[in-house]
Amino acid sequence: MKQCCEEYLAEQFGGDKDVIAEIYAEYRNTVEEKLAEIESALATPDWTKLDRAAHAVKGCAFAAGDTEMAETAIAIRHAAQLQSASDAGDAIARLKSLKEML
Repeated sequence: MKQCCEEYLAEQFGGDKDVIAEIYAEYRNTVEEKLAEIESALATPDWTKLDRAAHAVKGCAFAAGDTEMAETAIAIRHAAQLQSASDAGDAIARLKSLKEML
């Protein structure tokens, strides 16, 4: 578990390890699921789908206390709004790298 998430979730849930583990597992699963959607949306390109999937990652990341992941998702959303495949690709590569740390 990422240190930032562990600290944030412990603070939010009074150190309840079962709740923390459940929330973190859901966070990890959501990121994996949405990353597949994000990659598919960029390949199409479907800018609306890309924006929505990145929005979901952003929300989950903030809820888990992972601001670095959330900021990367924001960058993907921004690239989608600008319809910039190159910026989206760079941000997605960063998202994939961050996912490996989960």
